[in-house]
Amino acid sequence: MARISVNKLAELLITSNATRRRRIVHEQKYPKDTVVALYRHAKKPIEKYFRNGRDPEILLEAAEKLREDRSGTSWAIDDRWNTADALEHFSEIAEGLPSEHGEVYRLGDAQPPKLLIAGVDVSIRPDFLIHFEKRGVAHTGALKLHFVKNADSALTRAGSEYVSTMLHQWLEAHGPEGKASHAHCICVDVFRRSTFLAPKSNARRLEDIQSMCEEIAARWPQL
Repeated sequence: MARISVNKLAELLITSNATRRRRIVHEQKYPKDTVVALYRHAKKPIEKYFRNGRDPEILLEAAEKLREDRSGTSWAIDDRWNTADALEHFSEIAEGLPSEHGEVYRLGDAQPPKLLIAGVDVSIRPDFLIHFEKRGVAHTGALKLHFVKNADSALTRAGSEYVSTMLHQWLEAHGPEGKASHAHCICVDVFRRSTFLAPKSNARRLEDIQSMCEEIAARWPQL
């Protein structure tokens, strides 16, 4: 079955360059055997931040420790420095993430169910799930962090809103018990200190996503 990550699907939706679009789909069908995840040191400090009263010093101290670690290859050192930058950027916007209803942020599963759209398995993988009650009703949300330092590779507002829309769709299909909240389906562009919520008026976006997945499914056997 055809497959794609939510970030790459969003990139397809905002990319007009035909060559780049073909390359994205080809790379999803034939991924590299081993890819070391960048910014992998960011999630634990952010999870600790949410668990411990949302104290920004937790993020800043973690950033300082990453910069002090000079072990390993130059690639590993660069990754730690970039991660430190990311944590400092996140500390500047984290206070603005929803908290008015006693929201609890918990790490998402490493291998959550995929969202099936028009014959394509879309890998969503929320970084954090959000739980809260409003007027006695359980609600849920999902947070996706994007660590893209190069502005030319950022998803832009349009791409980020496609991601947050699919976070909402994933919650409705596979999320924990509770009503999926548009205002709590959040795509964060860390290096641009920007947050994007799932729009309530999403009919056009859902049509765009459906059409793109139909195109991917049709092209997949020919790759």
